[in-house]
Amino acid sequence: MSSVHQPGAPGEQPEIDLDKLVQQYKKAIKNRPDDGGLQHDLGLVYMQKGEPQKAIPAFQKALQMQPDMTQARHFLAVAYAEKGDIERAKSEWEEVIDDEPDHGPAHYFLGWIYTARGSWDEAIEYLERASDLDPKQVQVHHALAEAYIGAGRPMDAVGAWRKVLEQKPDDLRARHNIGAALCDQGHYDEAIKVCEETIKMGSDSPIPRVNLALAQLAKNRPEKAEAPMREALRLAPDDLDARVNMGEILARQGKLDEACRTWEEVLDRDGDNPDALFNLGQAARVRGDQEEALKLWDRAMDAASDLPDEVQTAYTDQLRANRTLVLLGEGRYDEALEECLTAAENHPQEPMNWNRAALVCMRLGRLKDAEKYVARAEEAAGDDHLGTSFISGCLRLAQGQLRAGARLWRQVLEEESDAPAVVRTQLRAVFQAEQLQEFAERLQEDNHTAESDAVLAFCEALTDGQEGR
Repeated sequence: MSSVHQPGAPGEQPEIDLDKLVQQYKKAIKNRPDDGGLQHDLGLVYMQKGEPQKAIPAFQKALQMQPDMTQARHFLAVAYAEKGDIERAKSEWEEVIDDEPDHGPAHYFLGWIYTARGSWDEAIEYLERASDLDPKQVQVHHALAEAYIGAGRPMDAVGAWRKVLEQKPDDLRARHNIGAALCDQGHYDEAIKVCEETIKMGSDSPIPRVNLALAQLAKNRPEKAEAPMREALRLAPDDLDARVNMGEILARQGKLDEACRTWEEVLDRDGDNPDALFNLGQAARVRGDQEEALKLWDRAMDAASDLPDEVQTAYTDQLRANRTLVLLGEGRYDEALEECLTAAENHPQEPMNWNRAALVCMRLGRLKDAEKYVARAEEAAGDDHLGTSFISGCLRLAQGQLRAGARLWRQVLEEESDAPAVVRTQLRAVFQAEQLQEFAERLQEDNHTAESDAVLAFCEALTDGQEGR
């Protein structure tokens, strides 16, 4: 952590006898006991020796003699930090800034302390100031990027890492992180470019290869994702997340048997891996073995209990959503509704939990209950939630409010043109193609052409013979 120069680096200077240097400073101090500069320099030598506990009294004496010696106070803070006394270090750096507001290292180290505590706003405030004061300090931009990530500002982190590259274009750590952040945020074309450049620069890390593969998969190019993911696994054969993703790549290419073998390899190493269990359940569902799918998802639900809360919530909601659709298809409506309501009670702020409950009630013909759950979904969703608009449209159509329902479906289509394929399974739970065809004809007869076309678009999703997502 210390910024004190470490002697003896090849080509810089001959190795210094630090013990001898300590004795020389002590002798000089005896002759000039009021020289704060000598105490400061003695403290620096102790820091070079890795003895912060001995450096502390030297810096303290320097400050007693010269209270305005800012660098002595800064290195006193460094010594406290290296000794593990973070609170004292923090106090000293705060005093450094009081005395010298433009002291970049003090801002950097205070940012470091707040980052370690997870106090992201404070960390960002100090690190941004440190960056402004010395924009060429690579470690400052790295630290600022870490704080941005912690604060949930990934694209600001990308900007900080790009500043690293302005000073150090071959910084692979920054390149790895940029590629990962761009991929996570859905900037797939940029992520692909950065990851490919990083690999060409000689990175032997699996990280850019994994993110390259994930970005290609997100672009629906599983055949282009396979090679980089296989290379990532060659470099990191114990990376189970990469192996799970390899299975998804294979499944997306139609190689379901090979995908399942890959997920089973994961379970051989980690029998409670929730992702492998989830995906094997999906495969069982595709093969028509609904009971096996439910059993695997039960195991995945148990395994997910060990995940962090913020991850577990989304994971278990997805599991319950899948279970709901299978139970609906099996005619086990009460169990399906129980799944939905359990999810909704656990996470009432998630509109899709209420939407799925409404869907089951529509299947049961309990339109009043469905209306109640749609209202809860709308309350949770606010404006512009496509899933809620779709389910609300289903309810209006089921209630005979054809124009109101079709208008909602038209709005969904305007926002997402492939929505009918996405919701095909939900559509099948409520309507038959003949019903939707009849709705479209009645709307056309009443000269509601745009609404009729919207219903027909969803109707086609039921008749094109493809499995819904």
